[in-house]
Amino acid sequence: MTDRTHGDMHFPIILNGLDYLHSSLSALADQPKGRDLKYAVLHLQLGTETLLKARLELHDPKLVWSKPQTFDETKHRLGSFHSVGVGKALERLRDDVKIAAPLDPEDTDLRALADLRNRLTHYGASDTALAVESRTVPVLKKLLPFLDDELLPHAHSDDATAAHELMEQIRPLIGKVGSFVQLRLDELQPTLKDATERTLRCVSCGHFTLVVEGGGAEAFLCLLCGKDHGTIADMVELYGVGSFYEAHTQGGEPPAYECAECGSGDATVLPVETADSSTALVCLFGGHVLEDVCEQCRRACNSDLADMCSDCIGNRFARF
Repeated sequence: MTDRTHGDMHFPIILNGLDYLHSSLSALADQPKGRDLKYAVLHLQLGTETLLKARLELHDPKLVWSKPQTFDETKHRLGSFHSVGVGKALERLRDDVKIAAPLDPEDTDLRALADLRNRLTHYGASDTALAVESRTVPVLKKLLPFLDDELLPHAHSDDATAAHELMEQIRPLIGKVGSFVQLRLDELQPTLKDATERTLRCVSCGHFTLVVEGGGAEAFLCLLCGKDHGTIADMVELYGVGSFYEAHTQGGEPPAYECAECGSGDATVLPVETADSSTALVCLFGGHVLEDVCEQCRRACNSDLADMCSDCIGNRFARF
């Protein structure tokens, strides 16, 4: 393989689609102006079409061709063929790839974005920022779960790592698209309002949309940007302050505590900022909030007497 220099262009299909999405979100972030809105539309439409084709490509490159029976590998590599549009790509994702949650090939939001893109490309267009956002935000809402659930988990080529890294650059931008954020927060409000004491700020998009579910679940997903924060150990590394080594050898507080209520034996309780508190003790394993740290065993607990957990209280009274 020939080494690529800094100035070379290398955009295989997944990276190409994600780059369009990155450009669109960059244009929509904060306070977009006319030119920003134009490129947000153009690049979101291009990105959506490219990413849908990328999933087809992973399943079978022939499905990207408008006439699969005429597939030619050399022409495919050169891009010398007619490919499917968004509608046909969605049909094939549903019928041939059989993805878990297919989008409707006649989806009105996708069609509306395509129509606006066509007007911009062929005729020019004038519209309000609100009107443009009303065309882009619903598509973003549908595209992001597709990426996390259907595309990136199936990417295993040499460019897969680069694709995941680019997606991590995209997630913070999601949190800056005001209209998208407000739409998702409104939709998530029933879920979030009953979980404020165990809702953490996502380290990626910066919003309080990471709900600790508990029940021993090892899935910590941001409900807004889709960031997967990994396992309990990963969460402790991301959100914990200090180190276990220093706490053990030099004194002081560790980044996480064992939970006296769950008794899992692992450090699962984080002192962390939540949606309704500056700092709370949240158990990642049990999905509950603890009151204090036992002064005897240094586990997080709900103490009823003398700042001790029930086990230590029982041990003390057992002596009499």
